[in-house]
Amino acid sequence: MVKQDSVNMPLDAPIAGQSLTAPVGDRPWQRPSRYTDPDDALAFYMDRITKPRMANQMMDILEMGIPVDTLVDMIQAGGVMEGLHNIDVGIIISPALAEAISSMADAAEITYTKISEPEDKNKPYDTEIANTLREMSEETGEQLKDIKEEPAEIQDIEQKSQGLMARR
Repeated sequence: MVKQDSVNMPLDAPIAGQSLTAPVGDRPWQRPSRYTDPDDALAFYMDRITKPRMANQMMDILEMGIPVDTLVDMIQAGGVMEGLHNIDVGIIISPALAEAISSMADAAEITYTKISEPEDKNKPYDTEIANTLREMSEETGEQLKDIKEEPAEIQDIEQKSQGLMARR
């Protein structure tokens, strides 16, 4: 006999729309922000990130190879979710936070990456479809050039269109 705890029951999932049943204002992001002035929000974060425990954790994260801008995005997005400030204030204070964290890393003589960059600039275009088309063009040569032209059947249909919304 199988124990019920070991079986992943699909009925354990939340009910569709359950997140909409909480009263308005019950979630932190539904209430007014604690800091509406970017200077106040920045002062809050500066006090927080300069504490030794938080500073050590951030330096560990930077040593692992996480870029400064990614760390700043995580910090300010967490503040938005906690209701500390809205997303606009988070975007405004991000450059100052990045500069402060970079200065702290420089003072600690830690090698870090300031801005995240894609590893390979051709990667988004290196999909299976692009590879297949490239292989087909190498094999067939001129055959793919003919695909770009509209077939004669489509041209005939466009000329015969006479409906209410047809072009004149």
